[in-house]
Amino acid sequence: MIRLAGLIIWLSLSIPLVLHYDSVITRPFLVYGLAHISFGVVFWLATLNFKNSLYNTSGWLAVIMMVVFVLVINHITDSATGIFYALIISVLLPWLFPVGLSLFVLAAYNLLIGLQFGYIGAELNNPTFQYVLFFVYLGVSVFSFIISLTAFKQQHDKEQLRLLNTELKATQVLLADSSRINERLRISRELHDLVGHHLTALTLNLEAASHLTEGKPQSYVKKSQSIARLLLADVREVVGQFRQSGTLNLGQAIDELLNDLPGLKVNKDIPDELMVEDPRLAQTLLRCTQELITNTLKHAKAHRLWVKLCTQDQQLILSVRDDGLGLGDKSFGNGLKGIQERVAIMNGTFEINDKNGACVRLTFPI
Repeated sequence: MIRLAGLIIWLSLSIPLVLHYDSVITRPFLVYGLAHISFGVVFWLATLNFKNSLYNTSGWLAVIMMVVFVLVINHITDSATGIFYALIISVLLPWLFPVGLSLFVLAAYNLLIGLQFGYIGAELNNPTFQYVLFFVYLGVSVFSFIISLTAFKQQHDKEQLRLLNTELKATQVLLADSSRINERLRISRELHDLVGHHLTALTLNLEAASHLTEGKPQSYVKKSQSIARLLLADVREVVGQFRQSGTLNLGQAIDELLNDLPGLKVNKDIPDELMVEDPRLAQTLLRCTQELITNTLKHAKAHRLWVKLCTQDQQLILSVRDDGLGLGDKSFGNGLKGIQERVAIMNGTFEINDKNGACVRLTFPI
């Protein structure tokens, strides 16, 4: 929507360019047309991928070029036409830089335009009118900046809410599995402690009764003893199955975590059902994945994310890779240190490759 609004303003500013057209293309008209077209192209390229960062070189280059085009258009037309182009820059700033830096850039280029007002426009030879025009423009420019900043804040909050929602869904998957496992273990203990013990006592009593009876009654006692033994074996088999089915669906939990990540195209290689018996291992992998995703969104300036989860040689392997900036010369932050500590507790290994983006590989014994 920000791109659409800027393009609509830019297209409407093509009307004065058409009105200035004459049968003979003069040099000033050619410069005016090139500045107008170049402004639109730079704005389009700058809005392809918004990245809010102090070190966004492409953002700095785009703003500087557009300010130059504004000053050129003012100079060529000998009027204040360029201030309408500058409104587009005001709308763009919150999406490129932090708030403090955006305000600095806003003040700087408005000051340049204000200084230029003293040298352009024969119709602006009245200083009072010049000041009024400039401050009217300045007010509209600040208003546009605030509206755009509000939209950016809302978009940012929406993306954070979406990320928290995916984390909640992933946690719910593990919680549901944990509740199911706990209930199965409770039932298996009850069967073993109550039914199993009583059946064992019944079998022993029937064994004793078989030695105290003779004839036809003894045959019924032996048949009852056989039934009791079969029933005890069935109970033990059910208890064993209940205990063996205590697994967590880690694959589904991590898959939920990767849904609808803002600003990232995710390539997933995760089994539909990757079951883990150890709840601590499942929780560790889920939290490590959350932290790696958060680091990618906040610091990496990445556009793509690759996540692979698999089992190999009695090991559970998680690989997370992005196409961002990587660590460079920066040391580990609290997030990566926390991952290292979690992995060490589970006797796993932590590996990171900082070439062509960050690639983290976590390996756990199972």
